[in-house]
Amino acid sequence: MRRSLSLVVATVAAFFLLSGCSGSVDGPVIEGNRSSGGSDAEVFGFVVVEGDCIYLRQDGINTRYPVVWPYGTSWDRAESAIKLPDGSLVFDGDQVYGGGGYSKEGNLDQYAVAEGVELALRCVDNQYGEIAVFNSGADIDVTP
Repeated sequence: MRRSLSLVVATVAAFFLLSGCSGSVDGPVIEGNRSSGGSDAEVFGFVVVEGDCIYLRQDGINTRYPVVWPYGTSWDRAESAIKLPDGSLVFDGDQVYGGGGYSKEGNLDQYAVAEGVELALRCVDNQYGEIAVFNSGADIDVTP
């Protein structure tokens, strides 16, 4: 009895630990999962808010990518803006830059919850089928 109770307690604790590390979808914002890993690439572009999708558009290559934002990012409905974990706001047309990388469909579930993956895949319209993913703790530079 004692052993099975310990197993139940450990399972419940693991569930709450993992669920506390999951991102979410808030309006058009796909919040990434909290994780210790990340990519060494650069994620950048001009923010484009279009319906339920937020893209990063890169000049010169006429390509845009749906975005998975760092853990703690949300949608500020009153401002119609992306609210970064540090409280700063990102508006349609702003330029952003931060650490991260680009992911294809098969790897996206390690960065976002199922609802976020589904939204990102509905928004993909670039020839590479890629999504921009900021690292979980990325500091994002914003230029209006």
